[in-house]
Amino acid sequence: MNKITQKIMLPAEGLLTAPAYPFSARAIFGGLRSRLELHHHHSMSFERLAKMLGKSKSTTHHWFDLSPQPHVLAFLSLLERLSPAQRLSFIEAHCRVYPDLNHPILELSPGKTGDVSELLKQKAGVTIMTGGTEYSRTFVFTALGHAATRADGKLYRASGIDLHRPTRFVPVESWIYIDDNLPLDHTRKLVRRICPRILTSAAPQLFFNGVWSSVPDVRDGLIRCAKFKHIFIADEPAPDLRYLRRRVATPIHELTLSPSESIPEGILVTCRAIEHATRRGH
Repeated sequence: MNKITQKIMLPAEGLLTAPAYPFSARAIFGGLRSRLELHHHHSMSFERLAKMLGKSKSTTHHWFDLSPQPHVLAFLSLLERLSPAQRLSFIEAHCRVYPDLNHPILELSPGKTGDVSELLKQKAGVTIMTGGTEYSRTFVFTALGHAATRADGKLYRASGIDLHRPTRFVPVESWIYIDDNLPLDHTRKLVRRICPRILTSAAPQLFFNGVWSSVPDVRDGLIRCAKFKHIFIADEPAPDLRYLRRRVATPIHELTLSPSESIPEGILVTCRAIEHATRRGH
């Protein structure tokens, strides 16, 4: 009886049973890839997708174009049995926030992205982030990191170190994250080990969140690097502007965060250029 039952349930016989899912894994992953390209305004190479997924390029290609991905189809087959509201709620509960400069909670003074976008084109110098909360600083800093990624999707303009686990926000795929629950001594060892690789990378823009105050002995390296790279620093307390004005010859900018008066729970970002200290004898 079992043999007969198994036979008549074969799709080749024209009889189908649940889930009878109508989409292939290749169609699903291909559609997702197309939507990513549309949203990010550039092509999604397998190299770029691999960095996002934390996998090799060959594995990513296999997942997108070759594997039948039965577990993905099974997941979607169960997900579609929820009501639309429950389905959306479940997805939202398991997706982190993707910070970008066009996010609705951001208000970029004077109301446009111009100043900050132009700042991302700065070839060398230091930009520090002051004010706000740890959450808002990390949000804006991550948005800057995503925005700094080169549009062709192959060469990354941004590298860096963030001393926060990316549990709330979608991470920048070219950054290195360090668990903020680690003992400080261990964190310092990790930063000292990976910082030289970051500073000598091909990326022209380097981001450091929480590093300046936690690992003081890397500050000189960051300052030296500001001669030919753009260094972004977010920290509390923020670097001393008087110190930076004396040490940095390239442009210095300050991004100040404060609560927005026009957007509920929004973040106001104000950008200003810092004048260098006047040298004696000039």
